[in-house]
Amino acid sequence: MARPLLRGDRLQAAREAAGLSRDDLAERLELSSPARVRVWELGLERPRPRFVPRLAAAVGIEPLHLLDVDPDDPPLAALRLAAGLATNEMGAPGVSVMTYVRLEDGRPGTEPTADAVHAVAGLLGVDEARVQAAIRRSRRDYAPLAPSGG
Repeated sequence: MARPLLRGDRLQAAREAAGLSRDDLAERLELSSPARVRVWELGLERPRPRFVPRLAAAVGIEPLHLLDVDPDDPPLAALRLAAGLATNEMGAPGVSVMTYVRLEDGRPGTEPTADAVHAVAGLLGVDEARVQAAIRRSRRDYAPLAPSGG
């Protein structure tokens, strides 16, 4: 699955509802320019993962609401972005970064171990049931590359 996209329309609506200008939001996030907020709102660029929870907090909404996913049934990638983590930050005792990537991509295969689910839940700051549901959602969204040829 592709990384969930930030919904620029939701960011803009939340920013406006919070009574913030782009300048205000840029200042809260310690950005060098409000132009960054503008390109995020227009969908021209994606913020780095670390900005997703910071953006949400600054405008007073939950991070998952900023993403183009169902907040009640998000895939694993959305939980990671909502936590502000990059893929390479997902290694921990019980789960390697590559194991995590396979889970996030939704690749079919063996079920993750209890240790892996526990480790991922700890990294993301969510309960293990939420991680297991996100892994199942990621698998439903899995689309292998079509074979090339002609």
